[in-house]
Amino acid sequence: GDVYKRQYQRRVRGAGAVGLARRAHEEAAKYAMERKTMGKAIAEHQAVSFILADMAIGIESARLAVWKACKEIDLGRRNTYYAAIAKALAADVANKCATDAVQVFGGNGFNSEYPVEKLMRDAKIYQIYEGTAQIQRLIISRHILDNLK
Repeated sequence: GDVYKRQYQRRVRGAGAVGLARRAHEEAAKYAMERKTMGKAIAEHQAVSFILADMAIGIESARLAVWKACKEIDLGRRNTYYAAIAKALAADVANKCATDAVQVFGGNGFNSEYPVEKLMRDAKIYQIYEGTAQIQRLIISRHILDNLK
């Protein structure tokens, strides 16, 4: 029914957001290895390497949340809660990774010749489409409160 459709769509959107985050990370890492400052790749500077590490942490966390939501469906269990977590987390991670990728690219991040500019624009839809980030949080909080009753 309608509930299953929404759960399915949230998982799919979560997976798409993880893919966008991964692409932003790949582009940022590649650029960070190519771009040199002070005689070394910017990836070798701690500030940039920490950005890349934080992106990886977010991507893997979001990927696991999406997998958990998918596993619940495979087991035939209602997964509204896990689907909402997966979509909210993956959408937030996609936006953060896209923003971080633009940061790694510096001024070039706003240049349409580089893909991260478009990734940043594309990432925003994941926080809006198929239930806003706020709606996902409402679903999650209601589940938590219902389980306390």
